[in-house]
Amino acid sequence: MPTININHLSYSIGEWEVIKELSYVFPDSGVYGILAPVEDHLPNLLKIIAGIIEPSSGEVLINGVNIHRGSESDIRAIRRIMGYAFARGGILANLSIVENLLLPMDFHYPDQERESKILFIKSFFEKFKISERYLYERPAGLHPQIAKMILLIRAFILQPKILLYDNPLSDLELRYKKLVLLYIMELQKLPDVLQIFVSTADSLFEISDNNAVFYEGALIQEGSWEELIISGGPQTQQIIREYLEVGINET
Repeated sequence: MPTININHLSYSIGEWEVIKELSYVFPDSGVYGILAPVEDHLPNLLKIIAGIIEPSSGEVLINGVNIHRGSESDIRAIRRIMGYAFARGGILANLSIVENLLLPMDFHYPDQERESKILFIKSFFEKFKISERYLYERPAGLHPQIAKMILLIRAFILQPKILLYDNPLSDLELRYKKLVLLYIMELQKLPDVLQIFVSTADSLFEISDNNAVFYEGALIQEGSWEELIISGGPQTQQIIREYLEVGINET
């Protein structure tokens, strides 16, 4: 099972402390939400966990490996069990969609046959009701919601044990939101998959097992969505009112 241990983590942008001395142990499975005012840039926490950006201080240990200081082989093994879904961007413009999706598969599983990989990719297109014709297009020609679905499929493609989502429902119309939510809930049933998201979609928080609330860089509260709505402190209530639009379910 995956383990994520955050020890005395801080991250600053200029003089602004985005994360202040955070120590936390994530559960080894389930769906976990992060709430914060949009201007607090909490997607950076996901990027630090993923090893995309470095913290100002502190460490992130994934299965005992420092994601920023571990050996190349250890970090590669961690990346094989981790998927990261960007809110936007992150698709290589000079490659077709199928080439983009094959990159992580070829990197981590070079001995597998190319045809079997393509068939596996097509199974995700079928699951999410996406036409296979998009496989051979370039990113620049994609509708924003198709591009978003490609980002999500790329995160899912290695069947990782850790999934990090930056606003996974943004840019999606209702039918795609429902399909993504259903898949997240399907993974939620597995005993060895941990999913962590930053979002402003209340529909995600409603299915999450637990949620952490951040304000001005500090962890101020955690609990289920219902608990936060009923007994959240004033800062939590402010975040819920202003950014999550309680009562307007996006799906």
